[in-house]
Amino acid sequence: MLQIFHLYIGNILEGILKDFILTLVAVILSIILGILFATGRLYGPRIIKIIITWYVELIRGLPAILQLFIIFFGFTQVGINFSPLQAALIWLVAYGTGYAVEIFRSGIMDVAQGQREAASALGLSRWVTMRKIVIPQAFTVMLPALMNFIVLQLKNTTLLFLIGYTDTMAQARLGADALDNPGPLYLMAAGVYLILALIIGAIGNRMEKRAAAYR
Repeated sequence: MLQIFHLYIGNILEGILKDFILTLVAVILSIILGILFATGRLYGPRIIKIIITWYVELIRGLPAILQLFIIFFGFTQVGINFSPLQAALIWLVAYGTGYAVEIFRSGIMDVAQGQREAASALGLSRWVTMRKIVIPQAFTVMLPALMNFIVLQLKNTTLLFLIGYTDTMAQARLGADALDNPGPLYLMAAGVYLILALIIGAIGNRMEKRAAAYR
């Protein structure tokens, strides 16, 4: 076990670093798009509401691995070829946006309607009201769901080795092919994911406590 640890820990850590950076970029983009789409679903024209609703239902209804394969393999049928990294980022953002929309929509709806009415009475535009009044208050309500969302996106990266992206699971798979007993190597990869998820959870708990103090 120790020999396997010394041989492969460097590759595993290199893979988890790539997963973490990819997850961070995808989460940031998903949150930005999630806020825009949630606002459109709540306050946009009817056609925009319908399009966003169908998008959310499509993302939440299709299996994650099927979405990934459609982006990486399906688009080749129309002459569009994505690299593993490009396909991974596009999928994580598309998948994440579908869930972020619902997180932000629920958070925005949780803010009392009176807050928006008071802002309107003061002459504030809808955009200013959302940016300075609604979103900051909704953020504290959404924190637990947002942290779970980040962990979900991190776990989604375990599928990316299926399209040739050299992340943690790919490194573990490559090492496992050279071992008679790959179990310890997969346990090591699982341990690294678990530690990172626990760190994200601890950060989230701290943020929730600080946000609660300002309510």
